[in-house]
Amino acid sequence: MKERTRHRLAFDFYVRMGAHRSLEALHRALQENPSVIGLSQAPSRSTLEAWSGAFRWQDRLLDLERQAAEQDRQEQLKAIREMSERHAKEGLLLQQKGAEWLVGMAGKQATADAAIRALVEGARLERLARGEPTERQEVRSDVEINTRLAALTDEELDRLIEYAEGALGGQGPARPS
Repeated sequence: MKERTRHRLAFDFYVRMGAHRSLEALHRALQENPSVIGLSQAPSRSTLEAWSGAFRWQDRLLDLERQAAEQDRQEQLKAIREMSERHAKEGLLLQQKGAEWLVGMAGKQATADAAIRALVEGARLERLARGEPTERQEVRSDVEINTRLAALTDEELDRLIEYAEGALGGQGPARPS
């Protein structure tokens, strides 16, 4: 069977029905107004089922949904890139303002704290917008820590435990002297 205009119009109407679409709902809607697909009489439910199978309506719906999801994803990525670029520019601007304020401190337009904060926050914002870490943290593996602990004697471990308990209880220094 060759797809004709009435088949395409029925499919388009089916798609526009949204998430609550079904062939039964399509059949009822076409019974109320068959002219939306250019007919004077609505096709039967079994005819709609035959059209759906012959013209792969479910596969076409999946393709349309995939395309819409991909378009949404592309638009979201574009918005994120634009936001990141905007944030990077704002970070650079903050750094420039901070440098200007530091140079022009004689006029007392800004405090040194505000100028330094603008420099630091501008750099942080630019790094963040460019996908770089804003802080550096030392990360040690469990193996390294376990190796260091295994090298301690029982006496050294007991002293460390005493210091830790004293520090937590507020009864002693956090570090041995």
